[in-house]
Amino acid sequence: MRVKTLMTKDPVVIELPATREYTLELFRKYKVRSFPVINKNTKALVGIISIKRVLLHPDEEQLAMLVKRDVPTVRPNDDLKKAVRAMLEMDYRRVIVIDEENRVLGILTVGDIIRRYLAKNEKLKGVTIEKYYQKNVGVVWRGTPLKAALKALLLCNAMAIPVIDDDGNLVGMVDETDLLKDSEVVRVMKQTSLAALSEEEWMLESNPTLLFEKAELQLPKKPVEEIMNRELVVATPHMSIYDVAQKMVQYHIEQLPVIRGEGELVGIVRDMDILKIILNK
Repeated sequence: MRVKTLMTKDPVVIELPATREYTLELFRKYKVRSFPVINKNTKALVGIISIKRVLLHPDEEQLAMLVKRDVPTVRPNDDLKKAVRAMLEMDYRRVIVIDEENRVLGILTVGDIIRRYLAKNEKLKGVTIEKYYQKNVGVVWRGTPLKAALKALLLCNAMAIPVIDDDGNLVGMVDETDLLKDSEVVRVMKQTSLAALSEEEWMLESNPTLLFEKAELQLPKKPVEEIMNRELVVATPHMSIYDVAQKMVQYHIEQLPVIRGEGELVGIVRDMDILKIILNK
């Protein structure tokens, strides 16, 4: 199968130079997680900007400083396996489809492949997720403050993380959008020490400091259980890749906690995990 059969053609792009506020307006308007970024003059691909990078760097106004430039690219006639291999090797959820002059023709995401291929391929009903789901996953306790939960999410390099109760039972899921939508950017005063340039300066002021204003992302002081999703959509180790893909499409989610027996958490299956079946065919 060719990339062009599954890709989204002519995606919305952002031209450099651009500001943080303009970019945030586009994210609100189109409700997506990332945009390809191009050079305004040449129209050539520069990289990708994600909503996460914008929100986690509130003090940076110039978009060019936040763009991820090392992104996987493919051509329209490339085999789907090449695109999937690039996603998995770079641990990146999308590839940009470009022409010979590095201009953007389309974008192919993990979600595109799940919706337009895996969830429609009934041959995958006979293949279970047992080899593909992640057995070692991070979790957070239900009383974990939001700021700590976000830190755990970033350290796990995940989009969502399971929430457990005092007994270690699965009680919810929280993803990055749940956390970031409750955040706000505030201006705070910071203080830093200045190094003396000579011995004479120390005679005038022994501890010179500089005060400056900085933007910071702040999260409300409440536990993760107040914002977590309690309506869990789960998988079991013997569920088929086809059925998992169907659930992901139906509920618009990218990952499912994997349980065994009476709800024992044994792992998590991501949409990127089940992409591996394409390389194994």
